[in-house]
Order: sequence, then C-alpha cells, then structure tokens
Amino acid sequence: MEENLTVVKNVNFELDQYLHNLFHEIQSLVYADGQGVLKEDKFTEYMLDQLSEAGETEGMVICNYAKPNDRGNIEFKINGYAIRDGFETLDLFITHYRDTNDLYNVKKAEFEDLIKYSTKFANASIKGYLDEIDPSHTAWSLAKLIHDHYKTFDRINIFLLSNGNIAHDPPSNFRLKSFEDLKIIFHVWDIERFHRLSQSKDNREPIEIKFSEIYPESVPCLKMPVDNEVYECYLAILPGKILSILYDNYSTRLLESNVRAFLQQTGSINKGIRDTIRGDKPYMFLPYNNGLAVTASEVETELQEGQLTLKSIKDFQIVNGGQTTASLFHTEKKYKLSLSQIYVQMKLTVIKDHDLKNREVPNISKFANSQNKVSDLDLSSNHPYLQRIEQLSRTTYAIDPDDHNKQTIWFFERVKGQYKELYNKEPNKNKQEAFKIRYPTDQKFVKSEIGKLMNTWNRLPYLVSLGAEKNYPKFMEMVERDFAKKMPGRVYYQDLIANAILFKKTEELFGRKGKDPVGDTNIRSFAVTYALALLYHLTDNLIDLGKIWNKQSVDENLQTEITRLLRHAYVYLISSEDTLVSEFARKKYCWEDLVKLKFDLNRDNLKGYLLTPSEFAARYSEETDKVKEAEHYQQTEKITQLGLAFWDGLSKWLLTRNDFTTIQKNFAANIKSKIFKMGALSETEIRQGLSILDQFDTLRVTSEYIVSLSGYQDIKSVNTSEIYNRLNLLNENDWSKVIDVGGQTNVLNFNEISVVKTVIKKLKQGEQIDIKRLSVINQCLDKMKKFGMKF
Repeated sequence: MEENLTVVKNVNFELDQYLHNLFHEIQSLVYADGQGVLKEDKFTEYMLDQLSEAGETEGMVICNYAKPNDRGNIEFKINGYAIRDGFETLDLFITHYRDTNDLYNVKKAEFEDLIKYSTKFANASIKGYLDEIDPSHTAWSLAKLIHDHYKTFDRINIFLLSNGNIAHDPPSNFRLKSFEDLKIIFHVWDIERFHRLSQSKDNREPIEIKFSEIYPESVPCLKMPVDNEVYECYLAILPGKILSILYDNYSTRLLESNVRAFLQQTGSINKGIRDTIRGDKPYMFLPYNNGLAVTASEVETELQEGQLTLKSIKDFQIVNGGQTTASLFHTEKKYKLSLSQIYVQMKLTVIKDHDLKNREVPNISKFANSQNKVSDLDLSSNHPYLQRIEQLSRTTYAIDPDDHNKQTIWFFERVKGQYKELYNKEPNKNKQEAFKIRYPTDQKFVKSEIGKLMNTWNRLPYLVSLGAEKNYPKFMEMVERDFAKKMPGRVYYQDLIANAILFKKTEELFGRKGKDPVGDTNIRSFAVTYALALLYHLTDNLIDLGKIWNKQSVDENLQTEITRLLRHAYVYLISSEDTLVSEFARKKYCWEDLVKLKFDLNRDNLKGYLLTPSEFAARYSEETDKVKEAEHYQQTEKITQLGLAFWDGLSKWLLTRNDFTTIQKNFAANIKSKIFKMGALSETEIRQGLSILDQFDTLRVTSEYIVSLSGYQDIKSVNTSEIYNRLNLLNENDWSKVIDVGGQTNVLNFNEISVVKTVIKKLKQGEQIDIKRLSVINQCLDKMKKFGMKF
C-alpha cells in the first residue's frame, strides 16, 4: 500500500460493499480492454458515465494529460472534458485514484493539488500556451478549443473525482487572474457522494435551493388552503435575479423535466422576453409573462413578520418556463442589464410520493405547455399505451420455432408505413435481408389487431365482431381505465403475442375456400373470435400463454381442441334464423347465449396448457420490467452495427462540415472511440448518435463513401440486444452452473469468471454492460455447450 494512502476504518457496510464492487468493476474493465490500459482512465470513464446518467454532464471525452515542470513534478493535469449547452459550459475532470478497495482519505495537500493542476491547465489553455503540449495529444485539441471559445463560456465546471473520501471544501468564488468574468465552479465527487448517487431511486442528484444563500430578500408565498396526501401547491413572485443566478449555477440541469431545451433568443417568444427587459417598461414583464411551473420533492417555509416565505426547495425542476429562465440570464449577461424590476410568477407543486412524482411530472409538463399547438397527427398513435407496446416490440426477442438458435422480433407498426420506412433506411441489400430475418413480415401487426386480440382475450367477441373501426375505440376505453397508473410490462406483451399466435393458428385451422374449411369462409372471422373467447371462458383465462410465447407455436393436441371449438361456434352462429350472422355476432346476447350452451372440453387435449390459479398469479406478480434496459441495447446496436470504419469516417467527414455543431462532432468522435474500445455507450451518447444519424440521412451522402474515409478495417459488430436478451433468459441456478462448471473444468479462466460475476451483478442492478463484456460473456456461454448446457 502506498505511504500517502490513509486507510479509514469504515463502519458503513453498504459503502464498503460499494467500494468492493467498484474495485472489481475497474479490474474487469481493464481486463476487457486489454494491456496498456490505465486503471485511472477506466475509473474516470466509469464515473463519468455515472455522472452522465445523472444529468451532471454529457458528451465526455477521456483526456489523460499531465505536464511535468523542470523539477519533474506535475505542473498541470487533466483527465477529461465535455463541452455543453452550445459552448455555454465547459466541464473539466481531474481524478484522484488509488488502486484499493479500502476507504481512504484524500489529504488536504493532494486536494489542493487537484485544484491547482486543473485551474493551471484552464489558465494556460486560455492564454494559448499550446507549445507546451504535444500536438498529437487530445489535450492539445482541448487547449486550442478553450483558447478559441473561452469568451463564449458562461462557466467552467471543474469536477474533482476520487475513489477516496474528500473532507475539504473547494474555493467558493475562484477566478482566474485577468479573466475575472469567467465563473469557475468546483464539484467534489468523492466515493461517498458516488455511493449516494448509486443508491438514489432515480440516479440523479437533486438541486436544493436555499434562498437566503443566493438572494438578500425573502420570497413571500401563498400555500393552497386545503391539505391533501398527494401534493402541496404554492404560489410565489420570484425576483428575476434569482432565476438568473440559478441558471448561472445549474444551467440546463434546471430544465431536465422541461419538454424543450433552450431555443436561444431567435424565436418570437424569446425575443419578446429580451425586448421587454431591454425596453422602457421592464416592470411590465410580470403581466406579459405566463410564469413558471415548478415541481419539487420537499419545500421548507417560515413566517417572517406574519408572512409565509420560501426558505428552501429540494429537487427543484422547471417543467414550464425554461425559456424565460434562460432568457433572463442571457439578456442580463449580454447587455449588462439590471433585473431589479423583473419579477416572475411561479406555481410550485410539491409531490410527496416519489413514484407518483415520476408519473405526474410529465403530465404537469404536458398540461402546463398545452397552450402550444397540438400536432394534427393521429392522436391515438401517440397514446402512451401504444408507445409502450412499440417499445416492448422493439426490445423483446422470440425464438424462431424452426431454429431455436435464432431469435426474431414481432414488429408493432404504431404508425402506418413504419416497417417499410425502417426497411428502406437499411443501407444495402444485405442489411435489408438481415432486417427481414430479424423482423419477419408475417410477424408485423398494427394497433387495430391489438384491439381484436385483447378483446377476444377479454371475452368480448361481440365487440370484435363490430369490426376494427368500432372495436378499437372500445378497446382503447378499457386501456384508459386499466393502464391509468401503470403501463403494461413484458409479460403482458408476451401474452399479446401469444394471443396473436393462437389467433393466426385458429384462422389457419378454420381453413380457406376450396381447402376443406370448417364452413363458409365469409363467417370465419366471427367463428375465430367466438371460438377463442369460449376457450378462454371455459378455462377461466388460465391458458398458459407463457408456454405459447416460449415455443412460438401451438401443440397438436391444443389445435385439436381449438378445431372442436371452431365447429361448435360456427354451428351456433349459423343457427340464427332471424338475422344475418354478421349482425347476430355483434349482439351481446349472442355471446351470453353461447356460454350457456353445454360444451365439454377434452381436458386431455389441454394437458400442460392450464395454469393453476396460484401459478397464474405467480406469473404476473414476479414480472420484472426491464424494458428500458432492453431498449438501451437495441438503440446501442443501431449505432454500433454501422461499424467502426463508418464512425471513424463520419467523425473525419464532420470536421469539414459547417451544418453540424462542434458538440455533435465531439460526440461522433467519442462514439468512434467507444466502438473501438468496445465500451458502453451512455444514454446521452446514444441520443446524440441517433440524432446525428437522422441528420446524416437527410444528406445525399452514401455510407460507402463515409467508410472509404476511414483507415480501419471493419470487424463484425456485436449484436448487443440479442446477447442481452440471451442473458435475461438465465436464472440464478443457470448462472451458478456456468461459474461452477466453468471453474472446475478450467474452461473459463479466472478473468472470464470475474467478468461473469460482474455481469450477473449488473443484470441484477439494471446497470449497463459494455460491448466488450457482452462479447466475452456470450463466448463464455457458448463454451458451456460442450457440457450440454444450452442457453
């Protein structure tokens, strides 16, 4: 152990476990990347991903650079950077890392060195001391970028990262000499703060505002007169200067629940804000402006001379009014204007329950912004339920019934033409063929079919018989009721597809005209929905849909029983002498009379397909929703499948373009680097990468040309979404077998077993797994095949 490493006795067992896991996480990352990788870099990269997910930064670039002075000591140092908010914000990262899983204290001298090294780097860069940096190093490009753009920076955030404990406070009003207008803000992220972040429910550091610390005057408020258990609401008039101060310190973190990013001062609304402040009637800002809608988790008030005032707000989020807030800051800064006459009304909603807050903040944002024009697109297609089904559709793999080593996806076409559009977007014929293999055309379904399938499952065949145009709205009425609080999960989606498989098979069993059908094929649609609804009724909906989903097929015995039900339903439907079958089937009494008729199910044909009530309850109570994680790997694959050569060529090509921003160019280079290292793409990198691709697709440039600009040879991309799906099929017993058999037979070496253990932990905790370790774990599972273990 190094001499200057002071070990601390740790009585926080959760923190101790976090340190232990982090230590092995870094070892695993270094192993996955191969020789020559610095643990400090891997620690920095891992922690920056955590900060990115928490919304503290985005678009990070690892840049480990240290310049020695004449005596061999460090003069300045940096570990990474990020440019944000259109050059408003520069984030610099400097790391203090020790290769240990013990808790240690960072000494004051070491802490002061971190501040000195990082600020000296910023100062030297601004002054243009580039000759001291090797031009081939990433740090030279960073230093030049700082030198060229420092006048546009509103703030420089310096993040001090450490796997130790930092008990020292950074300077509060630090300024660089000769650059006093440039705000320098220090953010200390030591091991305890990272641990707190990992424990937080939504993985985001809340903004906590104490008004007395930022503004000399109190903020009067009114509280809603009636208390309830769900929320509290306050009205207040905020001085414009408070909002400017908040934006100066927190920037777009204030707007994370807002539906729009700041639009700069080009739109008519923002120009109006600017002109009101600059004009001869700034005092009219309050009546002209709609004000802010803000949410919080806690609020503290106090009485001052009989008036209720705001003392502090925890988890401050602007859901409407982001344009106002940003415009106040930019106008004050650009024109050096006083905001003393500017006031803004604020409605503050404090939602007491955390889970309810996560559901209601989007609604508050939606309705607070409802004065904006609503799209003329089909509103049903944008319903949250259908968006959820689409999300599940793109991330849920099914086995190929003809080849269990292959996986396919049922494609939900939420908007007409989606399938064809995505197919046509594939760059070449090989990719298009691969698209059809993954998304077979016979596994495409549309929203009206969902209504047909689920209303059959709900034993409402008379509604299904009304036809798609009338049945679908009836189904959506039930969706509004059943999914008002919680969206469907993966088990619900699997049931939906199992119903689709049953429906298709039942239609097939009815037969076609001229192919010995059960009866008049004009009545087939009515007979199918009635036959299946009767099956569900007679079995009390205890049919094992999970088994049908897993097999992606229907056994012959069950087919035999469905055929019996089809004939029974058909004979009943044609028995009506008073009206046409099409009219009879649409009547509720048609269904009510059918279920009264005696029909003896052959239970032998249903063996293995009937759940007990307890098994049925267990199937749904044990559901774990990993939709978001699955979508992450599916979106990762959209980016990585283009290949290293494409992203390398694209990052070079973008340097020649003026229609892409510097931030987009940085993200492209960062994505290229992550693909090269087979690292994990952050959510921000995925979002930016997909946005870059969308913009690229509008230009008349071929992928082949972009690839030709690269010096890399493409390697086969890792199918991240398929591997992730494969991992989720394994239970605890399966993983134990992999570790035990792999270790005892030496088929898996120590490092491979370490990766397996790390991946198991990440799956349990819902953490992202980098591409390299996905590839390693996939190979480990393949090695188990020789022992008859097929996953």
